[in-house]
Amino acid sequence: VKVGGGVIEQQLEALASALAFLRNLGLMPIILHGAGPQLDAALEEASIVTVKRDGLRVTTPEVMEVLRPVIYRANRAIVSALEEQGVRAQGIQHGVFECDFLDRDLLGLVGEVRRVDLEAIREAVNRGVLPVVACLGESATGQVMNINADIAARELIWAVKPHKIIFLTTTGGLLDESGRVISAISLRTDFANLSSQPWVHSGMLLKLQQIDQIL
Repeated sequence: VKVGGGVIEQQLEALASALAFLRNLGLMPIILHGAGPQLDAALEEASIVTVKRDGLRVTTPEVMEVLRPVIYRANRAIVSALEEQGVRAQGIQHGVFECDFLDRDLLGLVGEVRRVDLEAIREAVNRGVLPVVACLGESATGQVMNINADIAARELIWAVKPHKIIFLTTTGGLLDESGRVISAISLRTDFANLSSQPWVHSGMLLKLQQIDQIL
């Protein structure tokens, strides 16, 4: 379950309740989350301008200084909300995604995932604990890197090969030109057309591209 930052901010209790329901049915959802809106607000408060290129946040050392505690807080918030529902959960903030720099000159500390280490996730699942994974990666030398959460989800999905994939957003899906949720999309027939529309851009276009690559 890939959870957008807006869902954590606006619907945390409902999210935890829904995940607890799945757990009580005997399912074991793996949660991966972002924290985009929270980071936007924190950067604005710190008077740091947000710059994005092709839907990816340019991550300077100054941005990273703000980003890490924001991601950690979002991670702890999900874990705490699940535990309030009586579900055991474990935050996994590091050690899953090994990265190289995607484009250091253009994007700064943004990681391109080279390897996914599932050890911590497997260990949590084997203990009956829901893993809550943050979208942070590290280089081979330990440099912490920002990974777009939709890209991190793609890489984790390829490694885990789950039975079902859910992307949770505050919009509830991909919006059409009138701002309404498109009820169903066949990527085989619709992807090229949707990708070329001016109203599918930035993070939503990136999300559509990641889902296409996953499938």
